[in-house]
Amino acid sequence: MRRVSKPWPPANVSPDGQEACTCARAEQDYLAVLPTAQDRTAFARSQFDRLDKAKLREVMYQEQRSICIYCERGIEESHPAPRIDHWKPLSGNHDHALCWKNLYLSCPTPGTCDDAKGQRPLKWDDADPDLPWAVDFAYEDVLGFTSRGEIYVRSGTNLDNARRKALELAIDDRQDGDRKRAAILNLNHPTLVAARAAALDSERTRLQKEFETRTASRDDRAERASGLVAGNPLPQFVSIRVAWLKKTLGKGR
Repeated sequence: MRRVSKPWPPANVSPDGQEACTCARAEQDYLAVLPTAQDRTAFARSQFDRLDKAKLREVMYQEQRSICIYCERGIEESHPAPRIDHWKPLSGNHDHALCWKNLYLSCPTPGTCDDAKGQRPLKWDDADPDLPWAVDFAYEDVLGFTSRGEIYVRSGTNLDNARRKALELAIDDRQDGDRKRAAILNLNHPTLVAARAAALDSERTRLQKEFETRTASRDDRAERASGLVAGNPLPQFVSIRVAWLKKTLGKGR
């Protein structure tokens, strides 16, 4: 999970052959009718489903630089196509059904990310606010990684209790009194842990090859990390690569 920039919603979200309509205009028209809808969830879903998803994804690939908003797997226009996820679930947030800041691409990996999340909100308690949109919060500053490829919420970060618990539940199963709650995004699914560890190995191998005659200095590693973060597309699992380069693996656990 990393902060993304979403400055330019699609200029046309209508299917080919229909009158062109901007994303902002589609949302405006939808919100004008929403108060009169008898079944707001059904209406929200129908209006969202009318949008040309390929045109939405085309812009989202550029915004997210071709990685899943949750796990950072690489994503591309293939079959099955990445899912367009409502960060704040459509069923409980009708006002945000067509809100551009609420829409993100998620990989189609079974059992993780949007597939695990479904219509569950990114929060611990119903009374808590949802985790902030990725456009509004630098998740890379509060999430850490181990050398084995696991992700965790770092200690010592400026997180209130509600956000910390929501992030922890997003990552792993959690005990809540006498019941066990399933992870919302399941970001420590064995498949993801193994894939992160493999990405870490590839980054280590690449650096060893580049610096065969000497050890990479702190500045060399920092330069490499900056290059990764500036890339488009981003390398998949970029955050654990950067953590290794900056020697912060396991810090704050």
